[in-house]
Amino acid sequence: MALKQTFEHCGITVKDGYLKVSEFSGDKTDVGFSIAFKANLEANAIKYERFNFVPNLDGQNFIAQAYTHLKTLPEFAGATDC
Repeated sequence: MALKQTFEHCGITVKDGYLKVSEFSGDKTDVGFSIAFKANLEANAIKYERFNFVPNLDGQNFIAQAYTHLKTLPEFAGATDC
């Protein structure tokens, strides 16, 4: 699972970039995770950003919850699953 979205980095627009959860940490009250921003599936990460959410212990796995959380944030409103 990953997201596809156009993003900017250092003044360069990356059209249809590939955003992938790259790491997790935390516990049942707070999960932190990083997103790797890539030009495409095979490319190295251009940048990383860190996010947090309160997990639903009865819900989907934490990876799926991380992507669901991202899509609730304004900066990822146009992101699509890929």
